[in-house]
Amino acid sequence: MKNDPQNAGLADPFDGLLGYQLRRASLLMASDLGERLESLDLTLTGLSVLLMIEANPGVRQTELSKALGIKSANLAPLVAAFAARGLIDRNPTDKRSHGLGLTAAGRDLARRAWSRVRENEARFSICVSTEERAMLRGLLASLRSVILQAEVG
Repeated sequence: MKNDPQNAGLADPFDGLLGYQLRRASLLMASDLGERLESLDLTLTGLSVLLMIEANPGVRQTELSKALGIKSANLAPLVAAFAARGLIDRNPTDKRSHGLGLTAAGRDLARRAWSRVRENEARFSICVSTEERAMLRGLLASLRSVILQAEVG
């Protein structure tokens, strides 16, 4: 892996820090996934938007923005670019809002993107058992929930 201090033979003073280990693992997985998505002309953010629209046909941009934690001003150009590529369509939901849906080309891209996501997951899942993966997902979900509750409270 690129820029991994363990491969460079350097001592890692942050080895015992949970947040640091989570961040390093996330960066390594994201980097690998980003490389896999390049041939599809997708970024990690674009992947998130595409797959959220796939899972939530008719979702409004404001809902999508909130769910993904992306500012509306940053999401609008991405949605416009997807529309220009023929990947999404916009259907009026009321006088001011449009629901987003995938076109046939968008569904095809989502299918190919899911294939890359599965490849990425498989690459990083080989070092843990099915039970350990389930436990890790549960622990991470609990950690995320506690952090989100602390932010709200």
